[in-house]
Amino acid sequence: MNELVIYGTIGATFWDEDYVTASEIRDRLAAMDGGPVTVRLNSGGGIAADGQAIYSLLRNYAGEVHMVIDGVAMSAASLIAMAGDTITMPTGSLMMIHDPAAAFTNGRGTEHDHLEAAAALRIAANAYADAYAARAGITRAAAREIMRAETYFDGPAAIEAGFATATDDSAKAAEAAAFDYAIYAHAPAALTARRPGVRRSKSAVMAMMAGHPAQPPKGAHSMEDQMNAGEDTLAAEGEDSLMPEGEDTLAPEGDDTLAAEGEDTLAAEGEDTLAAEGGPAPTASARPAVADVRALVELSGGSAEDALDYIERGMTMDAITRDLRAKLEQETLTMTGPRARITRDERTTRRHAMTEAIVAQVSGTDPTDRARPFMGQSLAQMAADCAGYRGPLRSAGERIEAFTMASHSTSDFPIIFENAMNKLLLERYEVAQPTYRRIARKRNFSDFRPHNLVRAGDFPQLLEINETGEIKFGTFGENKETAVLTPYGIGLTISRQMMINDDLGAIEEVLAGYGDAIAQFEESTFYAFALSASLSDGNPVFHASHNNLAAAGTAITVAAVSAGRAAIRKQKSLGGQNLNWSPSILLVGPDKETEAEQLVSDIQAAKMTDVNIFSGRLEVVATAEITGNPWYLLCGPERAGAACWTFGYLDGAEAPRLRREEPFGRQGFSMTVEHDFGLGAVDFRGGYKNPGN
Repeated sequence: MNELVIYGTIGATFWDEDYVTASEIRDRLAAMDGGPVTVRLNSGGGIAADGQAIYSLLRNYAGEVHMVIDGVAMSAASLIAMAGDTITMPTGSLMMIHDPAAAFTNGRGTEHDHLEAAAALRIAANAYADAYAARAGITRAAAREIMRAETYFDGPAAIEAGFATATDDSAKAAEAAAFDYAIYAHAPAALTARRPGVRRSKSAVMAMMAGHPAQPPKGAHSMEDQMNAGEDTLAAEGEDSLMPEGEDTLAPEGDDTLAAEGEDTLAAEGEDTLAAEGGPAPTASARPAVADVRALVELSGGSAEDALDYIERGMTMDAITRDLRAKLEQETLTMTGPRARITRDERTTRRHAMTEAIVAQVSGTDPTDRARPFMGQSLAQMAADCAGYRGPLRSAGERIEAFTMASHSTSDFPIIFENAMNKLLLERYEVAQPTYRRIARKRNFSDFRPHNLVRAGDFPQLLEINETGEIKFGTFGENKETAVLTPYGIGLTISRQMMINDDLGAIEEVLAGYGDAIAQFEESTFYAFALSASLSDGNPVFHASHNNLAAAGTAITVAAVSAGRAAIRKQKSLGGQNLNWSPSILLVGPDKETEAEQLVSDIQAAKMTDVNIFSGRLEVVATAEITGNPWYLLCGPERAGAACWTFGYLDGAEAPRLRREEPFGRQGFSMTVEHDFGLGAVDFRGGYKNPGN
């Protein structure tokens, strides 16, 4: 049996401990044979998005997944555990389920910033809750209550709650994976006593678990940061207040503070602060006044976020002055391309404009008017703009930092990039013209259940209305065929090298390849089904009992085609009425293509008896999916009810779509291509098969 070991932090290392990424799990699963896999899990948690990506990878694995919680499965790791078809907990193992959290907001921490952060957390929490609810057979609301309470389960409790399927009393749990369990509010004392060698503040760990860097990006601030600095300060003791003397401050003396005494704050006292890089944080008395810093930065053309960054880092006025001067000189030397400016908060407009700019850059088409301001920007510059990253972008490392910040925050860039990739994939997919669409009738599906198809000829004949005006009701035939929509998917990676190097040509080639491949997948899937499908009577579409299969194979001749046409013309509906259909398509494989074209070619005959009666009457459709000599006569899908087969897509999703599986990382952007494609055999009456020779 295959075995997969997931030991350590999910997504990244926080304390130089072991860790596992979603891309590593994807590669390990891809190398397996599709048979059952045992997953041995021991993790204190990690990055929420990576946990969700690993959960999805395991849920989509072809074989059975047997989950064994060797030690602990906490936070993101508990979500991964839910992917198991079976979940076994040895004696002493623990599972913990709680809400995702974020330590920072983007911007100044305004109401809008907090609402945006809350909306992102709600999406993540609901996604987690849906997985827990599906496993336990409970509602999302019930799962959310368990999450909010930060609930711990041993084996028997997990089974009772529906989050595990078995305990293993013959085995003892392994030692819990290295992790700073003290960041959890209700962690057992035995776990909180085990602290990693590298110490980080609680807020730093929370930031990383939310997908942020340990030190917040410029423009991202914790609640404690916002209490100490910003445009609207809380008038910290010992610093000049920005509020005019005599006016109310935001936190009058004696009022309750935002972090009540006795509760855990986002940066616990005694732990390293986020600003301490290589040394202790400066004391408040060593810092310049907030108002002085803001005034200096504004005079230099900087923003409030820049000023707040200097304050957080505890820099002196001399150091700030030197840094501002260096930045101004650097900007003068390194301005190599245009930078778009958004003069007001138009995130939706910018999102559409950047999406269209990426599409135009990759495809080489003319940009729309609103995309033009962004045409001179590289992908890294767009990511930096969205994330508020203001550092230089000269080196590969700096561009990686911009992409990482953009994908691990609430910036719009991941959505912009995903939308652009979807538009490009759609364009490439629509260029392809698979042949099955010329012989089958399209219908879309509302869900993935089998759908009944009304068969050709099921419609009752019109009946005469008698003198009393009574209208009699006819009946449909009893036989029903069905069609089924099936979801398909595969992984796709836009590599880190493509993104860093702004290699738009390589991205275009990847998407073009997938667009063509998906259309070809539809083609091969359709014919593999259609040419071997059976109807509800248990017989194949082409069968002697259906009077649509030649007794012996022949070449494509006028006589043979005439026999096939006559067979279709003579077909009757379920009610016994003549259908009087005539074929319009001659379907062949490569070995019969020339022969078919000769039959339908427009050649002037010397004698009336040599006239080609099928010239212009039949369309030749050739596909490599038909091997050997068989050939088929078919009624076209434009004639209602005459097509032998149907195909379709999920309503509102008639094309393949890309979805990000994990943030920008060592492999680049890891995505999945998903496509829902449905097929069904409808009837035999509109087709005829000759085995050929």
